[in-house]
Amino acid sequence: MSKKYIGFIIILTCSFFLFPTNIYSSSTEEDHKLQEKCGKRCEEIYNKKYKGGKTQTSKGVSIYYDYENHYNKKLNKCFMLIDERSVMGSMIKLMDVNENKLYGSCRVGKNENLESCHFLRKSCKTYEEWVLRVKPYMEE
Repeated sequence: MSKKYIGFIIILTCSFFLFPTNIYSSSTEEDHKLQEKCGKRCEEIYNKKYKGGKTQTSKGVSIYYDYENHYNKKLNKCFMLIDERSVMGSMIKLMDVNENKLYGSCRVGKNENLESCHFLRKSCKTYEEWVLRVKPYMEE
């Protein structure tokens, strides 16, 4: 390696320390705003579509809802994980809020038997497999 090349590397490296930039502050601030916007959008949907957490079927069965939201920076998407429970069993589903797109759902019957489970048009054999597929969407 030539001395010129080594000198260039040293100067370039030192310039990062001598002349700090704010390249991350604006993106962090923007990410925070997008996460906040995602949270507000999910809350609106939850209150409107899921009646703030409880509905009843025409047969009088109570259904309870809970949700978790996450803005995925890598995919630039707002996700909502919806948990629905009743005496008949439970269902959890992941949706892209802005595109109103269902990514997948998993239904477990009242006897803890897996009734249906899919994610991105692929079947899951277990609830745990479904959770593993969802995890990257709700963490990044």
